[in-house]
Amino acid sequence: MSEMEITREDVAGRARAGKLAPQDPARALAAARAIKHPWYRCQALSMVAEHLSGQERERALLSALAAAREQDQVNRIVTVSAWPVRGLADAGSDSVGRQVEELVALAQTEPHHLRRSHALQALAFAVAEHPQLLGRVVPALAAGLLGGHGPRMDRCIRDTFGLILRTRPELAWELAMHHKANRRQSLLLAQIPQ
Repeated sequence: MSEMEITREDVAGRARAGKLAPQDPARALAAARAIKHPWYRCQALSMVAEHLSGQERERALLSALAAAREQDQVNRIVTVSAWPVRGLADAGSDSVGRQVEELVALAQTEPHHLRRSHALQALAFAVAEHPQLLGRVVPALAAGLLGGHGPRMDRCIRDTFGLILRTRPELAWELAMHHKANRRQSLLLAQIPQ
């Protein structure tokens, strides 16, 4: 996740922030900000933001994104950034489109296709209910999926196939054919409209 060691305090801090958020968002926000590990701070800030509104919510989500970027590995940055991106998208933030584009560009620097695909999968699911944002993620996700092979990549293809079919149906055939030939591939091919 990060070269920083994960401590019990980080995990407990995230749990404390999540538990406090519905009753006392101000104390929950303070607890979230006190978490040292960026992965857990990002998640905690995102959870607390669900109980905030307006500018306060957006500030918490942007702080969560900043925490995510403190990590060392590209795939970890993009994966945990999906938490605040979902909040920004659901809130209709003006900055979310730019954030998604930056994260997609960052993910494309990940040389390992499976890690890149997992990161983009998390981002795609975060914006799945926002077609315009999802459309920015899917082409990079499909490229990552087509770049790798193996059972874990096949699973990622299956997990995201519906999103891709809905957003960029012209990519569905190639992705289904990239999957190992088996019953599961047949199920993917059957989903493609004739």
